[in-house]
Amino acid sequence: MFGFNVRDPERDRESDTARFKRIITTLTAVRNELELEKLGLNKRFAEASADAALTLEAMTDIAEPESYEGRLENLTSVMKAYEKRVAFLESQLTFVEGILGKTSSFHDDL
Repeated sequence: MFGFNVRDPERDRESDTARFKRIITTLTAVRNELELEKLGLNKRFAEASADAALTLEAMTDIAEPESYEGRLENLTSVMKAYEKRVAFLESQLTFVEGILGKTSSFHDDL
């Protein structure tokens, strides 16, 4: 009389599984991008740290250390920006990992 039909449960399960696979694939790609960016930043931070150490050493060995102050200030600024960016990347990684975990858990319960 009402003409209301429900789809086959197997078809619903297949649709849900495909949807969750797309979500997991996308979140995994985002996580990988975040990890690659963090890896690149870590490499540049190590280089900046070594440069700062060499600059400090040079400042102690010369009569006019003021000539290195600008360089040292720049390196300090770069290192602070690095720390801020890495902290934000880590919070994004934590967020994405949490969503991945919940998505996987939710999908497993289907």
